[in-house]
Amino acid sequence: MQRPLRLFLTATLIDALGSGIWLPFGLLFLVHGQGFGLIEAGAALSTGGLLALATGPLTGAAMDRFGPRALLIAGNLLRLAAFCCYPLLTSAWQVVAVTLVVGVGDRLFWTCNAPMVAALTTGRDAERVLGTQTVGRFAGADVGAAASAVLPEVTSPVAFHLIAYANAATFAVAAALIWFLPPAAGVSEKDVTAGWGAVFADRPYVGFCLTQTAFTLASASKFAILPILVRDFLHGPQWIAGTAITIGTVTVVFGQHLVVRVLARYSRASGLITAAVVFAGSFALLVPVTSVSLQVAIGLILFTSVTFSLAEAMFAPLSTAVAAEAAPRGAEGRASALFQLSWGLPMALAPAVLGILLSVSGALLWTVLTATSLLAVPAVLRLKKPLLDKPSQRVSA
Repeated sequence: MQRPLRLFLTATLIDALGSGIWLPFGLLFLVHGQGFGLIEAGAALSTGGLLALATGPLTGAAMDRFGPRALLIAGNLLRLAAFCCYPLLTSAWQVVAVTLVVGVGDRLFWTCNAPMVAALTTGRDAERVLGTQTVGRFAGADVGAAASAVLPEVTSPVAFHLIAYANAATFAVAAALIWFLPPAAGVSEKDVTAGWGAVFADRPYVGFCLTQTAFTLASASKFAILPILVRDFLHGPQWIAGTAITIGTVTVVFGQHLVVRVLARYSRASGLITAAVVFAGSFALLVPVTSVSLQVAIGLILFTSVTFSLAEAMFAPLSTAVAAEAAPRGAEGRASALFQLSWGLPMALAPAVLGILLSVSGALLWTVLTATSLLAVPAVLRLKKPLLDKPSQRVSA
């Protein structure tokens, strides 16, 4: 592995660890560390996150202008400043503002990450790097979940503040590592400068981003809805949800590299189709979960935690690698921003959409998710020739 790639990968793993830790911890910090009400804190975090999501097109245009290295440094510095401000928050508007800054930093990272990986790797190596990043993200979330389980017993706000400052330090280290990358890292020789028109004119790429929403909705669904499903519909103990999430995390952390090695023997289209089928099969097994005995329901939930996570390990690095290599030339940043929107929008809408479906019927929820996952199969097949198998700037699937 070349030195620039090692530096970049180390920086992104530190970044993923910090972001992953904070994901389950942010609400807890505001309530127990800063004294906000639960509803007030949740609304402020969601508002800031949605506002940040809207900046995606701007970050894409900025990457095309300045290159990924500069914006990755800027994104880490923004989050460094924001996390230093978290212990100072006293009002909801301040929470919205700081969360917006963190979200902009996240948008910068995710918009620039895949193009940088594509520039520093060749062939199917991109999937291995992206898979390693996925492991870091899941490991960070697991550490954050463990901390969120222990810290409610801690009464001193100082402990919460120290975690915020420690998280800020991770972004400082990540920025420093990326600073040592060569100034031209991630910047390719371009004889074309394109705008949004070039992105939307590339119908296969836009179609791939639309297809990605089906995968992202599947990815966001099970573990997001699991705690309330167990508590309010199965009336079971909460250890079920906790154990299922832990099993899913362990599956990804220890199985990701094996999955990537196996998928390297096959086309990317085959890997994405397999992921869609595994997602659909997992959801189909959960259709009767609210009508069977609790013991059977526990077995179904724990088993599908493994299959669901394997599907996650398949589609995430494959789809990101495809999007990075298939981006229209001269508009890689804008294309990456559109692709990231296909991640962010389903993630933001999932709680509301899934909650409505679950309130009607558990069987309806899992049936709809089975159907949306299966719809990705013909979509990938249709895109295989014009996008996944297209020569020139795109690596053959």
